[in-house]
Amino acid sequence: MLSQSKQPDVNTLLHNMRAQILALTTQLAKLQANPATATPPRERSQFAEWWIKLQIWVKANWDVFADDFEVATAVLSRLKGPVAGRYTQVRLQECYTAGVWPTWDDLKVEIEK
Repeated sequence: MLSQSKQPDVNTLLHNMRAQILALTTQLAKLQANPATATPPRERSQFAEWWIKLQIWVKANWDVFADDFEVATAVLSRLKGPVAGRYTQVRLQECYTAGVWPTWDDLKVEIEK
C-alpha cells in the first residue's frame, strides 16, 4: 500500500503524462494536417535536386522503357531514406499485388506529394 506522502507524486506524474500525451497528440494532428512542414528544409532542397535530375534521366532514357512497369520500378527503386524507402516498399508491393503500375505522369504527381 502506498503511503500518503507518495500519493501527490503519483497524481503529479499522471497529470504530467496526460499533458505530454495531449501535446504529442496535438503535434501529430498538425503534422498530419500539413505533412510538408514535417520535412526539414535541407531535406526538401536535396529532394528537389534529386527529383529534377531523375526526371531528366527518365526523359533522356524514355525509349529504353517498354511500359509503365519498367518506368515505375526504375524510379521507385531509386527512392531512398527512412520515409521514401518505406513508401517505396509499400507502393511496389501494392503495384505487384494488383498487377497495375502507375503511368509516368501519375507517378510524378504521387512522388511530389
